[in-house]
Amino acid sequence: MINAKEVHFAVVRGVSGNYDQCIKPKGNNGRIDIQLTREQHRRYCQTLQQLGLTLLQVDADDRLPDCCFVEDTAIVAGETAIITRMQAPSRVLETAAVKKLLASYKTTREITSPGFIDGGDVLRINNKLYIGLSERTNQHAVAQVKALVADNGYEVIPVEIKGTLHLKTVCTYLGDGCVIMAPGHFDHNIFSGYRKVIVSGEEAYSANCLAVNGKVVVPGGYPRTRECIEKEGFATVEVDISEFRKGNGGLTCLSIIF
Repeated sequence: MINAKEVHFAVVRGVSGNYDQCIKPKGNNGRIDIQLTREQHRRYCQTLQQLGLTLLQVDADDRLPDCCFVEDTAIVAGETAIITRMQAPSRVLETAAVKKLLASYKTTREITSPGFIDGGDVLRINNKLYIGLSERTNQHAVAQVKALVADNGYEVIPVEIKGTLHLKTVCTYLGDGCVIMAPGHFDHNIFSGYRKVIVSGEEAYSANCLAVNGKVVVPGGYPRTRECIEKEGFATVEVDISEFRKGNGGLTCLSIIF
């Protein structure tokens, strides 16, 4: 969710002691190892620091199993941070602590009823915000975002998606005019002006990458995707986030970068 400009900060949130009670993908009953999850989170944070980011840490909350997926709580566009209104009832309280932190850095605004939106549906490419219309994000919220960012020079582009949790589950921006995507979830013509890396079906999860200051963080275990990204001229860094995948999360889900 970044553009070509250098970014400096990453909001991250610790792993709840009840993360194993998070919202899981349908049909996924795999056991979650919280100790391993926390170790993977530590390595993820360490990687962001090595890429030049200052971490802004929000404490975990054991009342909120999904709280480590901090990306969903806010959308940063220029000097504005839009605090989301999440559709999942168990996640509604996640935004309060993030709003408090971001208020020290940005002007905060909020999505109101009947709108609901997750940050994972918002793909920012330069001055464009592509917003996935999903089970977690509706048209009311898209209209509110459009109004809130209009003065900042952002264009909002709704994207109909299917068969995926969020838009960024299946499409992220690598930088330098290049997007990576898993096929079959939206009309690819929306991104006709960009170079594309198309991931194979068995590596679809790897379409969620995180571009940071000229490098691309990729999930561990997807060698073909990593090779394709490197062929496009990007340096990559691999991070294992297998425990977060069990909770329907990816690399972008674990931070808000600006």
